[in-house]
Amino acid sequence: MSLNRISDEMATVNSGVSEKVTLALFGVGRIGSVHLKSIARHLRIHLKYLVEEAVDIAKKALNDVGLEHVSIVNFKGVSQVLEDKSVQGVVVCTPTSTHQKVVTQALRAGKAVFCEKPVAHNSEAADECYKVAEECKLPLLCAFHKRFDPTFGPIIKRSRDGEIGQIRYIKTTLRDTMDPSFPGLSTLGGCFLDLALHDVDLACACIGEFPTTVSGDGHAFAKDIEKNKDFDQAIANLKFPSGALATIEMSRFCNYGYDQRLEVFGIEGMLSGSNVHDNHVVAFNSSGTSQPKLQASFPERYLESYYNEMDHFVKVIQGKEKLCISRIDAVAAIKIVEACEKAAKTKTIIDLTW
Repeated sequence: MSLNRISDEMATVNSGVSEKVTLALFGVGRIGSVHLKSIARHLRIHLKYLVEEAVDIAKKALNDVGLEHVSIVNFKGVSQVLEDKSVQGVVVCTPTSTHQKVVTQALRAGKAVFCEKPVAHNSEAADECYKVAEECKLPLLCAFHKRFDPTFGPIIKRSRDGEIGQIRYIKTTLRDTMDPSFPGLSTLGGCFLDLALHDVDLACACIGEFPTTVSGDGHAFAKDIEKNKDFDQAIANLKFPSGALATIEMSRFCNYGYDQRLEVFGIEGMLSGSNVHDNHVVAFNSSGTSQPKLQASFPERYLESYYNEMDHFVKVIQGKEKLCISRIDAVAAIKIVEACEKAAKTKTIIDLTW
């Protein structure tokens, strides 16, 4: 690399650092800690506040990522954060049931909002959040991180660009490695809202349509899941106006790793995105071939996706990019998932109107 190129790259980095965006992070639990890592990595973010009830957990989380001089505030003191004019954006990682309240409070306080999906616990509430965002003329980003994935993101673009012609079928696989005893499982909104939401959005983004007919099915193998009248193994079936079909297959528990796949089949070919392993070494010997294990869970598999969506949020605040996930995208995904879950529980086929 030439000295001139090194100088140019350093100038670019230094310019980016001088344009820092000041953020507040709400919640540092399972997903909040993931977004905290992205914030810590980002050269153009200044994290001023961490809003969290568990102070010891907050201190450890900040220490783990090497962030200093971040004020830890409990939810009773949230007005201090929202009234601080230097805070330009809020990252919402609190439990799903609290999203609507936190999102609308932040918007009405004049803050741009990045919200971990879903924006609210149901489609009507999510739509209300976006109405507030439009009234306040502020960006509200629903964090569908798979859109920002280095593998899945290009599949969306290439599908929409017509590379494989008319799309006939989309298949997604989402098999999680969650411990059945995970204490926060009941707060995640159920199998369909928690898991299927991302892949429903993926399917719709690839084809550029919303389904007109949906169905679903599921079963609870774990007793704790069954007690909550939820599923740990489920499918959602979508049919689009063009005639294309999609199958979303999901599982709470997968013993061989975090299994994440996307397949888009068209009249002129297929685009496929497969799993990510711990490394890329494949061993060949007289017994056959072997690969390393799949990555363990979502923080590892989607490390770059989480960073990329946070970078998008920063650029939206700075006016360098427009929101790539619209109100209708975020609300429609919830509406579709709600219908799929209802179909699974009632063993019916449901028609959707848009």
